[in-house]
Amino acid sequence: MATVLIVDDSILMRRNLKMMLTEAGHEVVAEASNGIEAYKEYVKTMPDIVTMDITMPVMSGIDAVKKIIASYPDANIVMISALDQRSMVFDAIQNGAKHYILKPITAEKVLHTINEVLHQVSAEDETAASAASSGVAGAGNAAPPFEIANKNGVFIVTLRASIGGEQLDALGGAIAGFQFIKPLKVVFHFDEAEGIADEALVRIAGYAKQVLQAGGTSKTVSTGKLLNARLKSLDESLFATIYTDLSQIVI
Repeated sequence: MATVLIVDDSILMRRNLKMMLTEAGHEVVAEASNGIEAYKEYVKTMPDIVTMDITMPVMSGIDAVKKIIASYPDANIVMISALDQRSMVFDAIQNGAKHYILKPITAEKVLHTINEVLHQVSAEDETAASAASSGVAGAGNAAPPFEIANKNGVFIVTLRASIGGEQLDALGGAIAGFQFIKPLKVVFHFDEAEGIADEALVRIAGYAKQVLQAGGTSKTVSTGKLLNARLKSLDESLFATIYTDLSQIVI
């Protein structure tokens, strides 16, 4: 179970979250009503998870995320957001937040999201330990397995062949976080991804389907002929049209 810092300017919201979390076996180690208090309590308690409201006095949740992540890049912050705060949620995720919970909150939403984040962190720790025990060092200058950019309201997900387990989990969390955004437009851009694993392709195809099921649009960009054939073989309907350049898509 996890230690949790609850950050919200509403006493009632903090009380509800604490009840949900403690009944599930988690330990609420501190509470804060604004971003400044959140940072101070984080330093004091070093919790496993932070639940962070967006709109607060003194310092907003977005600024609190930036401040905490600047000092503690491994912090696990989950945003609590209203439907009309979708652009701010994306800003928080871009600045290091791991996930979000959309109001109105329920115990099911809260616990499911926290378990997802904890699972992701556990997978990352196992991968790091495995690499350390085998003497494998990361290539500092290597391009990241995936990147997400927002251009004119379109999420461009750049994918590379190195994407694997924990990165796919992280990507899944990001895609889940985008699904309440309307209109939702996502482009999956396979960049130097010819050698991407079959398992990764299956999961990415699943994320593209999630976008469609949420009422969004999903487009694919790839220049690799063999990769394109693999995608069409995987799901001919989903990958019926594959663009060869981002410029072919109106963004």
